[in-house]
Amino acid sequence: MTDRHKEAFREEAQELLGELEASLLELEGRPGDLDLVGRVFRALHTVKGSGAMFGFEEVAAFIHDVETLYDLVRNGKMGVGRELIDLTLAACDQVRKMINAPGGPTPGEEGKRQDLILSFQKLLKQAGGKDEEPAKTTPPIPSEAPPDRPGSQVTYRIRFRPGPDLFSTGTNPLPLLQELRGLGTCRIVAQTSAIPPLAEMNPEGCYVYWDIILTTCRGVNAIKDVFIFVEDCAEIRIDVIDEEGLLEEEKDYKKLGEILLERGDLDPADLQRALSRHKRLGEVLVEAGLTAPDKVQSALVEQQHVREMRKERETAESSSSVRVPAQKLDRLVDLVGELVTVQARLSQMAGSQTSSELLLIAEEVERLTGELRDNTMSIRMLPIGSTFSRFRRVVRDLSSELGKEIELVTEGADTELDKTVIEKLNDPLVHIIRNSVDHGIELPEERTAAGRDRTVPEIGARTGFREKEEPGVEGSTSARTSPLDTRPPKGTFRDTSRPEM
Repeated sequence: MTDRHKEAFREEAQELLGELEASLLELEGRPGDLDLVGRVFRALHTVKGSGAMFGFEEVAAFIHDVETLYDLVRNGKMGVGRELIDLTLAACDQVRKMINAPGGPTPGEEGKRQDLILSFQKLLKQAGGKDEEPAKTTPPIPSEAPPDRPGSQVTYRIRFRPGPDLFSTGTNPLPLLQELRGLGTCRIVAQTSAIPPLAEMNPEGCYVYWDIILTTCRGVNAIKDVFIFVEDCAEIRIDVIDEEGLLEEEKDYKKLGEILLERGDLDPADLQRALSRHKRLGEVLVEAGLTAPDKVQSALVEQQHVREMRKERETAESSSSVRVPAQKLDRLVDLVGELVTVQARLSQMAGSQTSSELLLIAEEVERLTGELRDNTMSIRMLPIGSTFSRFRRVVRDLSSELGKEIELVTEGADTELDKTVIEKLNDPLVHIIRNSVDHGIELPEERTAAGRDRTVPEIGARTGFREKEEPGVEGSTSARTSPLDTRPPKGTFRDTSRPEM
């Protein structure tokens, strides 16, 4: 693997880790949000798979247990708590150090990494995840990776129902399910309603079947190849339920009742009776014994999976971009600046000539040059929201370290500034926020003792355009100021790059 490929992975991984941190901080406030859980899982899965592909095997191995935990969360077998968020954020820090350390980790960093691994394994053991190993998939390698073709992602619904004598042939169905996971993004629900009481169970009988939802770039033949050795002793049904580029008219997906009807798990008459109850359909169907809980759960998993895949495709289309080295962009800006100078000279010369044709050409060049200049400068403009997202992690860590209850409130994250300006603003703003936390925010006990409300103090950061369309940056804290104190509270800061109007 060349250094160029490794550097490309480092850049991509840094972006993914930044998105992962932002998602984790959101998830801490909304632990039941399955969309956020899915976003965290996909970010971990991408970093793990790409790391293995580009020679960062230690990164892939380190992330494996973290990914497994979030797969358990995604499947409802584990909850999101403060400990899991803390450990995952610490894992993000370790991954950053691992991909940026050319000489390998120091003994101290290696010790921290091993402590984190033990902590994740402890959580896995508590959640019972080691028995199922849901996220243990083979990392992608270049020779076996699915082809990356626009419009080629297809989502399949697969029902794999082995015959009752499957085990007597010596066949184990679990490796087949693991192989399906290796084809793409996969969710598997076991249907266990046919399992008899223990006294009536045949130890060699197979009473379980599986519903699988698989999104992959591979064709249907790749799926059939997985089942090639069991197709004579199992019922295998493969249906296309969503296809990129063809089924995009509907932003949402089918309702629960429609999915159950398509699968043959519910009778239309029973569906109509259940709908007349005006309660949650899944609860009514299970309470009335019209379908098994596992079948309702499987249909809900399908619904959620397709919605996530469509949302992911929509996000990818809206944020599609080309990565360009900053040096090339700087050179482009310099060339445009020189072009503007030459264009001004041309306009001046055309104005002193009597040729109307030359004057028309000069005006056209001036128009095109102005448009090129504006577009080139807009390429360097970035939303300041990426900087604000870093502040959330800083405030969270300081809040835990100092025992202070703090909420960061940001406004104007969509305000665009030059990339260089944003980079230069980051360190001063972080310093001001640290000072705000250290000196401007009291401990909850101090606020109570002073007779003030114990509610969470706020640190605010906002951006926007002031007079004459000039951008400004401003921040404040709900600090410890007395009613008679007319000075700004500690931690307040204003844009000093321009005089007050």
